[in-house]
Amino acid sequence: MSDVERYPDRLFVRLSPVDKARAQEVADRLGISLSDLVRSLVRLAATEPDDTARAVAASRPILLDTGCALRMAKELRKWGVHYNQGIHALNTVALRIRHGDQDFSDMLEATERATATLEETEAAARTMRADMAELIGRPALFL
Repeated sequence: MSDVERYPDRLFVRLSPVDKARAQEVADRLGISLSDLVRSLVRLAATEPDDTARAVAASRPILLDTGCALRMAKELRKWGVHYNQGIHALNTVALRIRHGDQDFSDMLEATERATATLEETEAAARTMRADMAELIGRPALFL
């Protein structure tokens, strides 16, 4: 079945040259046609009307493909694990101090591990923040 048969209705949209070029770049990166890009955005808006209204109100809606969303979720999960490990190590140090443990070498080692883990997590957050800022064209914040 051809596209004309599957999609018999037409939609004409006026865009600035800059917006058209951006749309074409997005479509090219996704490996789809401009028509497929527009259909995807319409379907997204129809599926998540409240979320779409907020995105449009923010004036910069972003469409993520499944692969990108899964990679972001995996990265965020990894951050959570690292953060949890760092906090666990710090809690262990605090517990040992409260119980009068005098073996400071173990506590120092645990503190250093926690510091390294939390620094790795912060570095990953800075990288993702920079990537998101480049993607959306404005600073990205994680609160």
